[in-house]
Amino acid sequence: MPAPRRRIRSALIALLLAVFSVCLAGPAGAHSDLESSSPKAGATLTELPTEVTLTFNEKVQEDFSQVAVVDGEGLSVTDGDPVSDGATVTQPLMAKLHPGGYVINFKVVSADGHPISDAIPFTIAEGAGSASATESDSPTSAEASASAPAATATTPAATGETAATTAAAGTSSTGPAGGGDGSGGGPATALLVILGVLVLAGGMGAAAMLRARGPQA
Repeated sequence: MPAPRRRIRSALIALLLAVFSVCLAGPAGAHSDLESSSPKAGATLTELPTEVTLTFNEKVQEDFSQVAVVDGEGLSVTDGDPVSDGATVTQPLMAKLHPGGYVINFKVVSADGHPISDAIPFTIAEGAGSASATESDSPTSAEASASAPAATATTPAATGETAATTAAAGTSSTGPAGGGDGSGGGPATALLVILGVLVLAGGMGAAAMLRARGPQA
């Protein structure tokens, strides 16, 4: 086999191996991410929460889920251990939380062993009550029409909220939901690279054939 053809074949094989490496590395780089939380980050609640819920884009390892919820003074308000169910982690809270700022600090491990941690701040408004109390205390339509509308002003708990926000900024180690790790269009990129390899190989082969026929002419 002429030397130009051997060089072309070697270059083509090397480029194809590089393409396959890119295709295989794409799925391996994908990790779990937080998709949503309840309460949401920065939310102000008018009803007392009984639990916090974290939902990820894929299943997390049940035995390695850690969730801590603290108030503005750094005191824990969790009640028991977190419960993992597939891609959802639920952490029960103590009853009758006081108004102010809180932070959800969590750390979980994805199915492929990748750790995920973040901090989610939220606030409980002044006068917040439980959902059942809110429903039982709500006036009937006749009472509502007879009484003047009540102003519902929300007083922010400055001290607790500031401390919670500062704690969130200091403890966050990954981006918010839907953030950092993703494969990013691996198949489309691989297809474009393969097409480029084929075009390049064809051009190199044509050039080699022309050079080989030159002396004969």
